[in-house]
Amino acid sequence: FYLITTRLILQPVRVLQETAEKVSQGDLNIRSDINTGDEFQQLSETFNTMLANLKHSADQLHSINKGLDLKLGQLAETNVALYESNRLKTEFLANVSHELRTPLNSILGFAELLRDAVAGGAHDGKPARYLTNILHSGRHLLDLINDLLDLAKIEAGKMEVRSEPLSLPDLFEGLGNILKPLVEQKG
Repeated sequence: FYLITTRLILQPVRVLQETAEKVSQGDLNIRSDINTGDEFQQLSETFNTMLANLKHSADQLHSINKGLDLKLGQLAETNVALYESNRLKTEFLANVSHELRTPLNSILGFAELLRDAVAGGAHDGKPARYLTNILHSGRHLLDLINDLLDLAKIEAGKMEVRSEPLSLPDLFEGLGNILKPLVEQKG
C-alpha cells in the first residue's frame, strides 16, 4: 500500500509541487513530466499548457514594454526639442522687439520735433495732421512691439496676465487714423 500510494499519488504531487515552486521563483521554462496515464498526467499537461500560455504572455508583455520604452525615449527627445524651440522663439521675439523699438523711438522723437516746428509755422494744417498720424501710427507700432515683448515675458513666466476692458470706439478711432492716409492716397 505504501509503495502504491507513494508511486501513484505522492510522487506526481511532489513533481507538481516542485514545478510550482520553480515557477514561483520565476522559471517559466520548466515543465512537469508525469506519465501515469491518469488524472495526474492530465493535470500535468494542463499545468504545462498554462505555463506555455503564461510564458507567451510574459514574452508579449516584455516586447510591448520594449516598444513603450522606445516610444517614451522618442517622446522625451521630442519634448526636449519642443522646449528648446520654444525657448529660441521667445528669445527671438525679445531680440527682434528690442531691435525694432530703438529705431522706432528715434522716428517718433523726430516726428514730434517736426510736428512742433510745423505747428509754429503758417501752414495749411495738412503737414501737422500728417505728422500727428505718423506719431499716432508710430506709437501704435511701439505698443505692438511692447505687446510682443510682454508675450515673450509671459511665456518665460516673468509676467502676470491681467485682463482689462477695451474701448471699441477708441480702437476703431485709432484704426481709422492709421488707415486714413491710405484711403486719401487711393482717393
